[in-house]
Amino acid sequence: MQAGIAFEERDFFKDRFSADELRALLGGESAREVFNFKSATFKKSGLDADSLTDDRLFGLLIEEPRYFRRPLVVIDGRLMAGTNAAKLGAELGF
Repeated sequence: MQAGIAFEERDFFKDRFSADELRALLGGESAREVFNFKSATFKKSGLDADSLTDDRLFGLLIEEPRYFRRPLVVIDGRLMAGTNAAKLGAELGF
């Protein structure tokens, strides 16, 4: 518990998401919602963002957690990726 808020933390570099867990986390949203196209890892990959299908992005996220926009936060079942402290505070009523 931090700042009076109970939370569960997961280091998904050490405890990677399974395909089923990632599907559940995305809740029907596109993998593009959590994919970090600006990451150094993606830039070094040589992949073209516009040519990647959602299925391919999903596979890349499973293979390499550095492709996620971080942090990933779920509040009331809603996923927020790459959120900042101000946005998180607003969501939590601070």
